[in-house]
Formats: sequence, C-alpha cells, structure tokens
Amino acid sequence: MYLLCLTKGKKLVNITKSEFILVLIIMVSSISLLQIEYFTKGDAQEEETEVHFSDNSGRPEINDPNFRVEEVVSGLDLPTTMAFLGPDDMLVLEKDKGTVRRVTNGKLLDQPLLDFTVATQSERAMGGIAISHRDSKTYVFLYLTELEQSNTDGDDLKKGVKPLGNRLYKYEFIDGKLVNPLLLLDLPALPGPRHNGGAIIVGPDNNIYIPVGDVDGTYQGVKYQTQTQNYEDGIEADGRSGILRVNQDGQPVGEGILGDEIPLRLYYAYGIRNSFGITFDPVTGNLWETENGPGNSDEINLVLPGFNSGWRETMGLAKNDDDFDLSNMVDFGGKGVYRDPELVWLNTAGPTGIKFLSSDKYGAQYKNDLFVGDVHNGRLYHFKLNDDRTHLILEGPLAGKVIKTPNSDGLDQIVFGEGFGGITDLEIGPDGYLYIVSIGQGKIFKIVPS
Repeated sequence: MYLLCLTKGKKLVNITKSEFILVLIIMVSSISLLQIEYFTKGDAQEEETEVHFSDNSGRPEINDPNFRVEEVVSGLDLPTTMAFLGPDDMLVLEKDKGTVRRVTNGKLLDQPLLDFTVATQSERAMGGIAISHRDSKTYVFLYLTELEQSNTDGDDLKKGVKPLGNRLYKYEFIDGKLVNPLLLLDLPALPGPRHNGGAIIVGPDNNIYIPVGDVDGTYQGVKYQTQTQNYEDGIEADGRSGILRVNQDGQPVGEGILGDEIPLRLYYAYGIRNSFGITFDPVTGNLWETENGPGNSDEINLVLPGFNSGWRETMGLAKNDDDFDLSNMVDFGGKGVYRDPELVWLNTAGPTGIKFLSSDKYGAQYKNDLFVGDVHNGRLYHFKLNDDRTHLILEGPLAGKVIKTPNSDGLDQIVFGEGFGGITDLEIGPDGYLYIVSIGQGKIFKIVPS
C-alpha cells in the first residue's frame, strides 16, 4: 500500500488506450499513488484497481473548531511509521530509501541514523518501528524487507533479484547512533510483493507485536497457501497471515495460543490479509487492528488471543458473505475463534494507523477514544467505545457497522479531520498530542487545541 505500481513482476497489466491516457493525466496531476490489486475468488482471477490518493497539499482541517493542525516537520520521502525517543525527539522511517531519520525540535537532521538496503516493489518497504526504554537502555526495533547489500535500492524490481526476507531487527540507541544490531525474526518475503505488514508495537506486557499479511501467498498457488490463511489442507504456519508476538529478545512468550511448534507458537492471531496498524486499549489492554480487503471490505477489528480474522474464507461481515461457511474455517483444534469486524468499508479506504488517545490533552470527552487514519482519502476518524469497550459506538446509517461509499450518510459522525494526504501512522507523543504521518505530503502533523 505504501508504494504502488502498474506492473506485476515485469509484465505490464493490460489496459485500454483510454485507461492509459487517464493514468498519465493522473500522474502529472500530482497524484501520489495508484494500486493494482489481484483478487482470486475460487479459480477465477479478478483484477481490482484500488482508488488513488492525492497529495492534498492544502492544509489539513479538523472538523471540531476547538482544534487545529500544526505541521511538525516536512521534507520526508515517503514516510511510513514513526516512534518517539523522547519529548520533541522522534525517529521516522522512509519507505524506499531504507532510512531511519531523526527529528528533534521540529528539525529533520541532515544525515540518517541508518541506511538499509531494502526492497521497494509495491508494499515492500522500510515498514515498522518501535522503541523500548528498559534497564536504563533504549532499544529500537525495525521491521523491513531486506535485500543483499550488493544490490541497490529498488533492484527487486529487476528479474531474478529476490529479497532476503521480512526481518525484525533490534538495535541499541547509544550517543545518537543505532548500534549492536541483532536479527530477531526472519520471516518470508515471498512470493510478494504486497501484504508484508510490519507496523510493530511494544505492548503493555513489554512484548513485541507484529502484523504480517499473506505476502501475496493467497494469489500464488497452493505452495504458498497456509493453514493460517484458513486453508484446511494448506501448508503449516510459516510466519505469514497473522499477528506475531515475541519478547524483546525475539523469543516465544509462554505457551503458544494456537500450537506448540515454532512458528505457530508465535501467533497471537491469524487469518490476517493485510494490516498496517495495531494498538492497545489503555483501559482494557485489548488489541485492535486495521485490515485492508481486496478492493473492498476494509476492517477495524478487536483482536482477542486466538482471533481469526477470516482471510481467505471471508472479509467483512460474515452475514453479508453468501459463500461464508464457518465450518470451512481452520480453528487449530478449537483454539482459534473467528470474530466479525467492528466496522467495514465496502469501498476501498485503506485504514492504516490506529491509536487510542491515552491522554486528557483534548479534554475528558476525548480521553481513551479511538482514532484511525486512512491512506486513500487522507481522513482521520474518531470513535467512542461502548461500556465494556468491545464495540465501536455507531449510530444511524452506520449502526449496521458498514460504510457503503466514500460519501455515505453518517460519515460526519466519525470523520474528525481531512486533507492529510494519505495517512500511514498515528502516534501519541510524550506531550499527549496526536501525531499523524502523511506519506502523500512527506510530513508529520499534530493536533493541538485552537
């Protein structure tokens, strides 16, 4: 989702002359990204074209007059995710450059802290970052699709050059430098190039949680179709299609939820198609995630231990899927449980960053509420939760948990802000304010009181 293209491998997608002209017009009109999706249903392959997003170079706007948007930093090249070292001190990843950039007091330092050789085709990327302060030390965790150092960035676009893997690294941050790298997880990056996931987070239990999509395995034949994609006769779990949990040394956490063998022992949840955001509820400790569907049925999910998101058997609300059959789900001997999403976009919105506002900087009326960003519309959504914090409060046209179109009735009750130009991450800063990463504008914003 972070970088999208018009090719599948080296073969151009067949489009009409008028469609080609339209693409050229879009490209020269400062449209940032365009995605081609391939969705396999049964034995038929259907080409899906997802909605572009604009750079929305105008100033973002908040729909509550009590707040305004403040620009923190600009000049970033396709920023994906960010994390805070401390007050007014953050690290930001740049997707294709493979760089870790530092921003202090609103200034982007000239030299990156780290420059990885990363694969860049489609959603291969410098994808996720998390920071942990522990035992008087600062650790930085990075998730990326790595290439051999002998290759230059982007060489995975050339025939025969394959990424080494989707990898989780641990670094120490000492004297302004990232040192002492340690490879914690080496996960599949093939067949790819999409659905790599990697929006890593340090949980309230101090463990690392990593969403990983199917890495396009659903579309590439039986040798890539796993039981964690709900293929009963699929291959065993290989680290794809799930939310993984490890401690800060990359080791399993206690007994496995779904099974005892590694990597199945690492799974906290499964049936994940393509996720770019996870967060923990500061009140209940429950995990929530955003998930992207195949040109439709994007989701927000409550993720309990052993959660089965349903891919590839279903996306969206099961009751609206005529082909859905719960008995076709893989449940790992009853240890995995399917649960419907809490909200579904029937159109492609591309929900990404998700965060609970664990501060009172915006007043008691917003404290512990949920915020979600999307990459296709540049919208920021705001949700309140019910009393037991297991469902979103959705009323009127949204009471059925479905957003039917980009301009559906009822959107005004949940759209908090617009014009962010493709949101890829949300974070709460040490100052208690909400920060927003815009891949379309190459900027980071924060919301402050008017």
